[in-house]
Amino acid sequence: MLALILMGVIALLLRNRLAKLLLYVFQVLYAGFAFYVFFQVKETGPIIWNTGGYTDGLALSLYADSIAIFMVLMTAVFYIAFLVYATREDYFEPRFQFLFMTLQGVMMGLFLSSDLFNIFVFLEVSTVVVAILIMFNKEKQAIYDGMIYFFVNVIGTAFLLFGIGMLYRTFGLLDIRAIKEAMSLLESPHAVVLPYGMMMVTVSLKTAVTPLFSWLPKAHGTPSAPPVVSAVLSGLYIKSGVYMFIRFNDMFSPVIDMHVFFFWIGFFTSLIGFIMALGQKDIKLILAYHTVSQIGLIMMGINMASEIAFWGAVYHIFNHAIFKSTLFLTAGMIYEEYGTRNVYQIRGLFKRMPWVAVATTFAILGITGAPFFNGSISKYMIAHGTYDYGVTILLNIINLGTTMSFVKYATMLFGNNPKEGRAKSDFFALSACVVMGIASFFTGIFGEGLTQFFFNYEVHVNVDEYIQKGMVYVLMIVAGVAFYHGIIKHGGLITRIGHAELTFNGIITAMAGYFIVVVVYLSLML
Repeated sequence: MLALILMGVIALLLRNRLAKLLLYVFQVLYAGFAFYVFFQVKETGPIIWNTGGYTDGLALSLYADSIAIFMVLMTAVFYIAFLVYATREDYFEPRFQFLFMTLQGVMMGLFLSSDLFNIFVFLEVSTVVVAILIMFNKEKQAIYDGMIYFFVNVIGTAFLLFGIGMLYRTFGLLDIRAIKEAMSLLESPHAVVLPYGMMMVTVSLKTAVTPLFSWLPKAHGTPSAPPVVSAVLSGLYIKSGVYMFIRFNDMFSPVIDMHVFFFWIGFFTSLIGFIMALGQKDIKLILAYHTVSQIGLIMMGINMASEIAFWGAVYHIFNHAIFKSTLFLTAGMIYEEYGTRNVYQIRGLFKRMPWVAVATTFAILGITGAPFFNGSISKYMIAHGTYDYGVTILLNIINLGTTMSFVKYATMLFGNNPKEGRAKSDFFALSACVVMGIASFFTGIFGEGLTQFFFNYEVHVNVDEYIQKGMVYVLMIVAGVAFYHGIIKHGGLITRIGHAELTFNGIITAMAGYFIVVVVYLSLML
């Protein structure tokens, strides 16, 4: 973690090509080290590092288990692609490099820290860094969006601090694993209802679930934010909230079970996310709202009380990082070439920017769950987490909504090219996009092996069921095309819904209301 920040400081101080080269070499070596630790965890189990040789549970600890090291490895590898993409971009100067590497270091801290107060500190630092990255180009809208993000998240993390304080008063501990052990000694679960509610407000805000997602489109879709910033926020940083949700719920699991509540929160998040996406014409906002929708799907999988659905959701974290990062990176190149982000004004990508179109197509096939692509495997696993026909219908509704949105998005690929000839795209940016787009295919083809490799979890895809899901996918494409031409293309109610959003005061009110709902629901359940 510290090494990543120091590398950013070196880049800031040297301010030359050597610094940039060192940055790339270091990132590759860091990814290699992440692989080394990953294999250690696979062979020997979780790795714990305690500061100063103090007793485990009392010391400040770093804890790497299969999920934590998976998140670290994913982040380290993806950062290579992000750095390659940004190589020749004007904004990729020493200050940006420092902030970008610092954000990576902070994310590593969130994934590995076992101390609640350290997690709070990392969240606060990441809030500042992300806000600056959003406002980096100093345009009026970007500054407004960055400040909204900053203040909303500062207030959100205050809930976490209060929750941590109450837990410390109850247990005298800050280590997540030690608190989990102490939970079973509680005389009454009601003693941790308030801290749980407070911590869930912060986690839910960071995860951008309903009704706390209004900040996300502002942060991820702000017009002047560099494409690589949008990619890292939607592809990687948003997953830190999901990761904390897993960790915190596991910590409270001896006395609190909120699977049903958060399953429905996930469903409504996904539903509202794709409905809002359908009403957008800005390609970055379409992608931003679909981050909300896909996070909702992940939350559903995590909370289905099923092992295969849980690991399917975790694998979908990885898959979403691939195809959503690809889509944001290609969206940046499309905007640079066409000079607009209006999905209705961009046509002929296959003629004008064929390789960008290929990368975009692969990513669209991934996010919609096309057969042989990565989304199909993780969605298959989530769907097999239940025998309830009603839940299956809910999952199909989400898949249909995603398909409809990306039928609309895919209209950019075809049509008449407004300019003659092909665009001259930057080689490094194009290479990063194409490699990540192709990864959407290979992580689908080798999905069974990758779940075994990453999580030591065996999943066997039934060929007959997979074929049936492929046929359902084709029907959804047909329905999506019909819905686009029949309703979406003509605007109306969906467009008006898409422009509805909470103000700053509305978001803060939603946080307070969310806290009350969680506490009341939990109090009634216990």
